[in-house]
Amino acid sequence: MIINILSLGKFKVNQKFKNIYEYYQKRIKFKTVLIELKTYKNNRKKELEKLEILKLIKNQDHNNVFVLDKSGKNFSSLEFADVLNNKINSGCKKLNFIIGSEEGLDSFFKDSFLTISFGNQTWPHLLVRVMLIEQIYRGLEIIKNSRYHK
Repeated sequence: MIINILSLGKFKVNQKFKNIYEYYQKRIKFKTVLIELKTYKNNRKKELEKLEILKLIKNQDHNNVFVLDKSGKNFSSLEFADVLNNKINSGCKKLNFIIGSEEGLDSFFKDSFLTISFGNQTWPHLLVRVMLIEQIYRGLEIIKNSRYHK
């Protein structure tokens, strides 16, 4: 299985968030790809960012695309592990997680795909990458019944 994290914006070269992200990414046995997308600074920002994302997820099974947004469903780590385990056991080839920019995503994404949340707080979008990759790692460790989650 391939896990894609599509995220608007870019890590800076020596940013601490990037180091933590890469630490967890290296520990995941599945191919995990961070796809950093261009952000826009004009009045068509969300529309243009939507088109960038849709180019990458066209023809994808909508059940294998997750959008991160504070208005989404809150999963415990165990529930998230169940979601991952169900995807693995169903033969899912590719999972896509979408993280918006500082202004969020076009409402199309929240209306079209399963939306998950890390709580009602607003988090920096670069930190959300770290939180997501850690939860993916944690979920996979829960599935393996390792001591990481205990």
